[in-house]
Amino acid sequence: MKSILVAINSKYVHTALGLRYVNEFCRKNAIEVTLIEETIQTPLLAVLAEITRAKPEVVGFSVHIWNKTYVYSLIELVRKVLPAAKIVVGGPEVAFEPERIFNEKSEIDFIVQGEGEICFSELLKALKNADDKVPAHIAYRDKNGAVQINGGVTVVEDLAELGFPYPDLETIVAENKIVYYECTRGCPFQCSYCLSGISHSVRRRPLEKVLLDLEHFMEAKVPLVKFVDRTYNLDETYFLPIMHYLSMADTETTFHFEIKADLLSENTLKFLETVPEGRFQFEIGVQSTNTKTLEAIGRENNWKKLADNVGRLLQNNNIHLHLDLIAGLPYEGLKEFIKSFNDVYGLRPHMLQLGFLKVLQGTVMQSQAQEHGLLYMSEPPYEVVQTKYMGYEELRFLKVLEDVFENTYNTGKFNNVLAYLIKANNGTAFDFYRKLTEWWESRGLYPQGHNARGVTKLLWEFTCDCYPSEKTNVKEILRFDVFVSQPNWLPSWMGWKTAELNERAMAFWRDKDEVRQYLPDYIFSTWRQIRKNYPIEAFDYNVYSGVAERVVFMADYSNGKCIVKPLISKYLQNN
Repeated sequence: MKSILVAINSKYVHTALGLRYVNEFCRKNAIEVTLIEETIQTPLLAVLAEITRAKPEVVGFSVHIWNKTYVYSLIELVRKVLPAAKIVVGGPEVAFEPERIFNEKSEIDFIVQGEGEICFSELLKALKNADDKVPAHIAYRDKNGAVQINGGVTVVEDLAELGFPYPDLETIVAENKIVYYECTRGCPFQCSYCLSGISHSVRRRPLEKVLLDLEHFMEAKVPLVKFVDRTYNLDETYFLPIMHYLSMADTETTFHFEIKADLLSENTLKFLETVPEGRFQFEIGVQSTNTKTLEAIGRENNWKKLADNVGRLLQNNNIHLHLDLIAGLPYEGLKEFIKSFNDVYGLRPHMLQLGFLKVLQGTVMQSQAQEHGLLYMSEPPYEVVQTKYMGYEELRFLKVLEDVFENTYNTGKFNNVLAYLIKANNGTAFDFYRKLTEWWESRGLYPQGHNARGVTKLLWEFTCDCYPSEKTNVKEILRFDVFVSQPNWLPSWMGWKTAELNERAMAFWRDKDEVRQYLPDYIFSTWRQIRKNYPIEAFDYNVYSGVAERVVFMADYSNGKCIVKPLISKYLQNN
């Protein structure tokens, strides 16, 4: 019996971890299955051709918030051209309300409820053997058309049963795709907007198997491994040995974790100080700092401890920190959201993601939608457009502000000029971004796409329009940000001093003893390489001292990142 699993990812670089586990579990149990991975950008008929080429008798789809519309269209086509094939669906978009799903899509034959490795493989065995008894945790319609809920949502209790989900790891690396991985399943928390907490039992894959899996990733030189564990740092006796192992490894692989920062112990914080730079990334869901909101959504955050721990992590400057906020939550109007924004922005994380509440089907939040006046999209991504606490215009404005914020702060390319302008604005961080967003909208810049060079010019134009008295300093600070984050881009309107420094800079480079005070391992190669890897520029504002004074900097790009060094060389003074 030919069976196909179809994974539709949102982007080419993504991989479908869930269906990969199902595929490997079937293979391990001698059940022949073929896995197809495509994206929502792939033409429907191209995916249909790929499916029908194998003439499958069973076609399985994983349905998620990002692919539901696409998959439903694909299911209709499969039913038309393969009328005898059994169509099976699973995933968070269909697992929790099978009656509704069968009513939405009459083409569906079976719905896998919950984690599908075991029950899907049992279903394939039953279909192959023409067994009329449907395995547990598979919802279906009986001969009379009535929906049968056959045991409800299931989980895999023993994660040791799962195989390694990337038998094609070399191909994944060659195609520059992101590797996803999980060492635990389940979540002990009960956030009302999330489906993960529906199964409260947290199950752990045996440590020895986890370490072996991670060794495979490092041996294959995977650039980025993203752990999808809902809260990675629940049990220090489990997660810390894994982190120790990864920290000590001789690897360039980066590992991304979702953590709860207020759970970090002193022991863990001290260990994290020793981790090699770039080895770990942390995503931290703050969501809100409003106590009433947190209580309403069933989320417990110790804000003081969270803020203190984030501050310590940032002080070490060895782990990239990405913090999340959600707009549109219960009891959080614009005033409360602004406070949450300013609280989290004040920590100065590397990234601050501004998200919007999505009312997922099957969640507690969905059942409370009327209570909180939630108006939201009826189709994916189910995003709120209005609540009892925040009107449509306020949420619409925050949507534009999110775009502005993504193009400015979250790029990490304008840190100094944004900090200066916020101070010059004489208000909170949100006050400044509100002003920038209003200007952005007035220029018709939303929802256009923007690159860093374009945003650089826009920030200068914004300064000229809104802070004309700050133009002199802002141009110097903006030049410095470009010098640091956009290598070898020298737009003429910024007034670069490269030409006037040229003779003195060449004299500096010819004096090897002088150069080695700044670059101990310096060996001359070519003038072109020197200009590319070690540019020198003079500025009339010192971003480190905050004083309008002449200062000369060298940027060292030789190791793939920028290290800025002030030059006090005799060759470069008095310019």
